[in-house]
Amino acid sequence: MEYSNPELPEGINTSKEHPLKEFAILTIGLLGLIFIIISSLIILVDNFADKIPFKLESELPISSIIKHENVEKLPPYLEKVTQKVLKSFELPDEMNITFHYVNSDTVNAFATLGGHIVLYRGLIEKLKYEDELAMVIAHEIAHVKYRHPIMSASHGVVVGIVLTVLSSSSGNSIVSDLMGTTGTATLMKFSRNFEYQADKDAINSITKLYGHADGATGLFKVFKDVHAGEEPFELFATHPLTENRISRTTKLAEKHPLSGNTVRVPLPGKFISWLKHEKERSVH
Repeated sequence: MEYSNPELPEGINTSKEHPLKEFAILTIGLLGLIFIIISSLIILVDNFADKIPFKLESELPISSIIKHENVEKLPPYLEKVTQKVLKSFELPDEMNITFHYVNSDTVNAFATLGGHIVLYRGLIEKLKYEDELAMVIAHEIAHVKYRHPIMSASHGVVVGIVLTVLSSSSGNSIVSDLMGTTGTATLMKFSRNFEYQADKDAINSITKLYGHADGATGLFKVFKDVHAGEEPFELFATHPLTENRISRTTKLAEKHPLSGNTVRVPLPGKFISWLKHEKERSVH
């Protein structure tokens, strides 16, 4: 038998594709899979989270913390508007809403577990009309109505578990960071959807109460002025860009027949004076 040692052609054991290209394709595929897995799990969890009895949610520790740390009494006018808006929703009897006022410059309001809604003086004092204040209140009530706080908490748990498992098995810090970014982006997407859903119900509420949706547009213009040039890239933001919310509000408002009463009610002078006094009080 004759032995021969032929010269092998170059590159026979190497891919024609650039290694970085292969890495990019694999990484994009992995991140896409992670997005699908997390989204699917969040949707699955949502089908159970909103079935948790509201009474049980009210007994969670964070609910108690909010209740005891924000004990300032609402002034009569603010109490009047909150109850007026609350009645427009016709919530189930077991869904109790508790409003809290915080004397702080923070331009914000939020709803949390157990039906607790926190209103900050910093946001209220930037409003000019009652329907803008009603829009803030209605938006937060809508979050409670749809059980967004408990669902958001569930989302965080799901994303945390998935990313912990996948990151520990990846063995690559770059891939782990990318997975974390993908998880965050997925979480933010659902958060923005909640905001749009709450906006829609809030617009329905103020249109029912005031005959128009000018309060929604006015509120978002306030946010636009406050966050001018500072809004983050929407992909990683919990809230939609203000311009997008204004655009959607305009389209939703067009679907509501106007009552003919387009006169907007300014915030009472007495209430504005009270806010100024509160601001002075917070400094001392």
